[in-house]
Amino acid sequence: MTTRLLRFVLLILFGTMLASHAIRAETDPDRVMFSTAEGPVTAQRFAVPGPTKRPAVIILHGRQGPDRFAASYQHAAAALAASGFDAYLLRYYSDSDAAQTANPSAPERQAVFDRRLPAWSRLVSDVVGDLLAQSSDRIGVLGFSQGGFLAAAAASQDPRIAAIVVYYGGNPLPAGQITRLPPLLELHGDADRVVPLLRGQALVDLAQRLGQSATMVVYPGAGHGFAGADAADARQRMLAFFQEQLRPATPRP
Repeated sequence: MTTRLLRFVLLILFGTMLASHAIRAETDPDRVMFSTAEGPVTAQRFAVPGPTKRPAVIILHGRQGPDRFAASYQHAAAALAASGFDAYLLRYYSDSDAAQTANPSAPERQAVFDRRLPAWSRLVSDVVGDLLAQSSDRIGVLGFSQGGFLAAAAASQDPRIAAIVVYYGGNPLPAGQITRLPPLLELHGDADRVVPLLRGQALVDLAQRLGQSATMVVYPGAGHGFAGADAADARQRMLAFFQEQLRPATPRP
């Protein structure tokens, strides 16, 4: 068996194991509520058993809300929980947000995003504060598409966010408005017509200019969303990145 074929088979097996775990974990995830300046917001919590404080990852959905691709988000959350992280699929939209972001006009949707981004960033920061006060010792953020833009914006404002993984997102703010970012992993397809590859590269370039560790993984032929071996590889890289960043090795004496 060639090395390439063996890698493909291992990725498929890895993805199958995660999917089977996700099916079990998704049957009854906890629903939790956070108090924020925007009012109460809810999240699905995929928790690791036990009272000990541990790292947590906040998952930010794309423009179409948490329900349109719920299975994908939940699979990611279940994989994180299986790896020892509490995962929170955050519903950051208000009812008004959901209605306005469904506008068929792309310029009007962009205007909604630009207008609401500061409030959404503060909302994420409020949730970070709650988690650190209650059950978590380090926080990462995982963002998909629009959620990836939001992850970068929130992390640029809140130094308590220790790492971000961005699936096919980019730099959310004009030049000069971001002066800090945590360690970053960007996952992007080179055939993405919704968020072009150059926008993801711009975020990585910015992080590196700020002196931060930033890595971009490009999937040839992949569009806005991953499937098959690409999806399994991206999930494996996401988990490995959070393990490295949120569970730093204990220095030897």
